[in-house]
Amino acid sequence: MIIRNIEISQFRNYSRCTANLSPELNWIYGANGQGKTNLVEAVYYLCNLESFRTRKPSLLLQEDKFESVLQARIERQQVQHRVRINISKKGRQVFLDHSPFHRVSEYILSFMALAFTPEDVNLFRNVPHERRKFFNRIIAFIDPVYFKILQEYTKIIAQKNVLLRQGSTEQIPLWNEMLARSAIKLMQKRSNFVEQMNLHLHDLFMELSGRSEKLSLIYIPSLNSDNFDEKDCLQQLEKSLPRDMQYGYAVLGPHRDEYHLLMDEKKDKDFFSQGEFRITNLSLKMTINRLLCERYRFSPILIFDDLFSELDKEVIQHVLQFFIRLKNQIFITSTSEPSHSMSGKLFHVVEGQLV
Repeated sequence: MIIRNIEISQFRNYSRCTANLSPELNWIYGANGQGKTNLVEAVYYLCNLESFRTRKPSLLLQEDKFESVLQARIERQQVQHRVRINISKKGRQVFLDHSPFHRVSEYILSFMALAFTPEDVNLFRNVPHERRKFFNRIIAFIDPVYFKILQEYTKIIAQKNVLLRQGSTEQIPLWNEMLARSAIKLMQKRSNFVEQMNLHLHDLFMELSGRSEKLSLIYIPSLNSDNFDEKDCLQQLEKSLPRDMQYGYAVLGPHRDEYHLLMDEKKDKDFFSQGEFRITNLSLKMTINRLLCERYRFSPILIFDDLFSELDKEVIQHVLQFFIRLKNQIFITSTSEPSHSMSGKLFHVVEGQLV
C-alpha cells in the first residue's frame, strides 16, 4: 500500500498543504509545535478513518473552521484509488473514487496504517479497551470471518446488557447460550493470532533492541476455559448473573479479555520502564507488519512519530538499520534531518507549511 500524494485543507494548523510522497521513506522534520505530528495524523486518518490522538472530530478542524478536507491518491495491490474525507464537528463523509462510500467496515479492511506514537504507546499501556480494539482491528484485517463474529458478539452483548439494566432475567439464559457460542469462536481466533505473533516477536525484539530477553505476547481470556469448551463457558456466564445484575452489564466475555507483553516472564504493566515499553511496543508493531507482509502479501503504511525519544543511541542504530530493509512506505517525524543519507524524501515543516 502506497500513498502517492496528499492534500490537506483546514486540518489542525494546516490551512492548505499538498505533497507528492516517496513510496519509500518520508522524513518530516522541524521544531516542536510546527505541525509534524499533524501531518502524519492526516496520513493515519486517510488509512484508518480515525485519529491516533483524539476521538473528537472537532479537534481536527483548524481554528474557526467548520470542515477539514483530506484527499489522497492511494495505491493498493497496484490499483490506484482517489480518497476524499470531509471532517466536520458532526462526523465525516468518505468518498472513494469520487463516489460517496458508506461501508466503513469495508474501507478499514482495505487500507491500513500502523502507527508508533507517544499517544498510541500510552493508550496501549494504560487502557485495556484500546488493546482489545487494536488487536480486533488487526485480526479482522487478516481474517474477515473474525470481523463477522465480532459484529455478532457485539450485538448479543448489547442486548444482554439492555436486559440487565432493565432487571429482566427471564431471557438471559437464551442470550448466554448465544454468547457462549460466539465467545468460543472469538477466543479461538484470538489465541491462534497470538500463537502466530509469538513465532516472530522475540526475534524481532532482539533485532531491534540488541537485547536477549525473551519477549512474548500473552492472551488472557475473561472466560477461563482450557480447551475453549462451550459448556464450560456457559456455566461461567450463568454463575456470573448476580454480579451482572449488581453492575448492570455483563462482567464476563471476550469484551473483557486482556493482552500483555512479557519480557523474561515479567509483565509489562508491572515491570517495564518507559523505554522498554517503547521498544517492546515497536517490536510488536513490526511483528504485525511482518505477518501482514509475508503471510498476507499486504504492506501497511508505517508511521513513526517522535520515534527516537527515550531510546538510547545503540537502539536507534538498530532501528534505523532495520527500517532500511523494509518494503513499506514509511513516515518518520523528527526535530532534525537524518544523520546519514537515506533513500526517500525530506519535508521541512514550519508553522503548518512544507518549506
